Amino acid sequence: STDNWVTPVDVANTTTTLVATNLTATTKYRAVVQSGVCAETNSSDATVTVDPVSVGGTVAGSATVCSGTNSTTLTLSGNVGNVLKWQYSTNNWTSSTDVANTTTTLIATNLTTTTKYRAVVQSGVCSETNSSDAAVEVNPLGQVNQSSSEVVCNNTSTTAVTFTTTNLGGITTYAWTNDVTSIGLAASGTGNIASFTASNTGTAPVVATITVTPTFTNGGTSCSGPSKTFTITVNPTGEVIQPTSQVVCNNTSTTAVIFGTNNTGGTTTYAWTNDTPSIGLLASGIGNISSFTATNTGTAPVIATIVVTPTFTNNGVNCTGPTKTFTITVNPTGQVIQPASQVVCNSASTTSIIFGTTNTGGTTTFAWTNDTPSIGLLALGTGNIASFTAVNTGTSPVVATIVVTPTFTNGGVPCTGPTKTFTITVNPTGEVIQPV
Repeated sequence: STDNWVTPVDVANTTTTLVATNLTATTKYRAVVQSGVCAETNSSDATVTVDPVSVGGTVAGSATVCSGTNSTTLTLSGNVGNVLKWQYSTNNWTSSTDVANTTTTLIATNLTTTTKYRAVVQSGVCSETNSSDAAVEVNPLGQVNQSSSEVVCNNTSTTAVTFTTTNLGGITTYAWTNDVTSIGLAASGTGNIASFTASNTGTAPVVATITVTPTFTNGGTSCSGPSKTFTITVNPTGEVIQPTSQVVCNNTSTTAVIFGTNNTGGTTTYAWTNDTPSIGLLASGIGNISSFTATNTGTAPVIATIVVTPTFTNNGVNCTGPTKTFTITVNPTGQVIQPASQVVCNSASTTSIIFGTTNTGGTTTFAWTNDTPSIGLLALGTGNIASFTAVNTGTSPVVATIVVTPTFTNGGVPCTGPTKTFTITVNPTGEVIQPV
């Protein structure tokens, strides 16, 4: 009977053994016994319990998560039988690991690699069977390779920054920030950084720190990873403070030229050229210009033009700046043309003395001294000597020696030259002793 003897079914078997086969429902069995003509009687019954076939069911909750801290709830449904345990595998069931959980719910947490889960189900004494599996796909955290820092000069182009990653199987995007927008780069952006013209109008290097954050996206799940930083340093343009021009005399020492700059945070070097080496300075050089003996053997000022080019260096990057120009003017030595000596009589007028020079390009002045003022000429004076009435009340010629010193002036610098000497001889008046 399959209904607890409500409706028994006879089995034609008069032996003491019955083999029950291929049952699909729990069934009770008994024998009907009769002794002779006595009344029939039933044996005690035996029950053959039929369990339903084990059905594993379906696990729902497949998801994509980010590696590290994560949580996914998996739920079994449609199973026939009890949950004996759960299992997981990270190699597509080549091997598996048991999980001690007999409920229909499993929470998978903090996975770092893609993992499949299934339940093991058994109905009664039937064979165990597995449910369908559910996969928790684990995305790697976003990753970005370290970008190189760079140093560039003001008003030059940077190298384009192309971000890369070792991650595969999804899409990596990059978001970046820049803490110094004055260099010519926006405060933030996404994707690669194109080449741009760097800017630094100051006097010291400007260091901008770029922070890039990678995000890996796969299966609709985005996973941000650790940031990387690099720098873009923009050096200032090389700069030199305007040197002062100078004017010196032939055969005198110049003032040493010490180049200077307002730039800081690096090293500034100076390269210079000189278009007139005849003044005693090389045609080119590097660094400060030491004092030297200026030379001008000509008759006009010689102007040497010095052009200095500054180069600012920081982190191995040289940044040349605009040149500055100054001059070193070398005046010729003061010069006076030799005046002619003259001889005059007492009470006669001398010839005016007009001093001259072969020098040009400036002003020459003349200072003179006279060692015999008794002839009617002052002991000293400047400029030309006007005609005067010569005096000699004596009885023999008087010879006055005049020494003239020339001074050439240009650019506010006087250059005294060698003296010239001439004489004015004043003869006495002719005289005869009174004859007797």
